[in-house]
Amino acid sequence: MKRIALGAVAFIVARPRLDDFLRRQLYRFPGIAGRVRGAISHSRRADWQSLPALPLDESELTEGARQVLHDLRRAIEKQTRTQ
Repeated sequence: MKRIALGAVAFIVARPRLDDFLRRQLYRFPGIAGRVRGAISHSRRADWQSLPALPLDESELTEGARQVLHDLRRAIEKQTRTQ
């Protein structure tokens, strides 16, 4: 049953208009809304709290990502020098 409910939630969240509509309807019933929110967050805690793996080396980044990284590093250095 839990697997079916989570599948239904994934289906709904993937469709923003349906998600907005059902959230508005769900929050009309605060007792149910709290239980649903708790069940979803508890069951997916590892999914939404985990961070993506960081590249170990700059060579793993695309050229555009490397450029953004260098720009950010320069901005940080400039900021620390001016303080």
